[in-house]
Amino acid sequence: MFTRGVFADAEAEAEQADFLILGMPYDATGSFRTGCREGPSALRKASYNFEPYDCRHRVDLSTLRVADAGDLELGSDPSAAWQSIEDAFGFLPSSPLPVVMGGEHSITPPIVGSLAGIGEIGVLVLDAHLDLRDEYGGSSLSHACASRRMLEQPIRGYSTIGIRSGSEEEFEWAMENGIDYHTAEEVEERGIASVLEDALSCIAADRIYLSIDMDVLDPAYAPAVGNPEPFGLDPRQVRHVVEQVAGRAAGLDVVEIAPAYDGGQTAALGARLIRDFLARASLG
Repeated sequence: MFTRGVFADAEAEAEQADFLILGMPYDATGSFRTGCREGPSALRKASYNFEPYDCRHRVDLSTLRVADAGDLELGSDPSAAWQSIEDAFGFLPSSPLPVVMGGEHSITPPIVGSLAGIGEIGVLVLDAHLDLRDEYGGSSLSHACASRRMLEQPIRGYSTIGIRSGSEEEFEWAMENGIDYHTAEEVEERGIASVLEDALSCIAADRIYLSIDMDVLDPAYAPAVGNPEPFGLDPRQVRHVVEQVAGRAAGLDVVEIAPAYDGGQTAALGARLIRDFLARASLG
């Protein structure tokens, strides 16, 4: 089921781990750029650039119990990939906090559904796109439908931050169904702390699953993504969300990195966000 790969400082065994890293190299529904299947390997490679000691949180990541289970083989059929993810979460130890490296955003709904079946969770998504289409390219499991499928899972609230793209129908559907979303312009005008406070108030759960589509960031910072969208968030704004949510997180994913489209800076940023998450979450 899994192939091996090791994120830096992830040296624990899965059964004893507090955090479990999983790679999901999948991009079968890519609509603009392909190559997100190379995201997990790029994130692992980039993770070795950083010192084990996180000076912001005064945490040595080499002392944390972090395991890397390798990559889940998902094939190319969206329905089969969904089932494989659900099966994997049934097979893996239930106690470690999952940290998933994508892959495209279509991996997130089955993860959310699996975790929601274990306990009450809410979902916070950082994304440039609404991803509220009911189907795209003939598939209801496309990455362009990711948030629509998440909302169909038994979650206790949802919000998304960083929005600046979507079809007219998606924005209308969001308004008709009371979907809580916050644009990148709103973040610029009000500040990320204020926007995040409002977003979290809409999520009626103590535990939150955080999904980071790297295209939430402006392409100046993260150019190597499947669907780059200008006028996005900056890295410190995203890090603020990570650090504020990590202490109550039910899990994290970092998705949509297509490493062929830059010199490694997007993967480096993604790996650093994961390491920031691990450090902050370890403090409770």
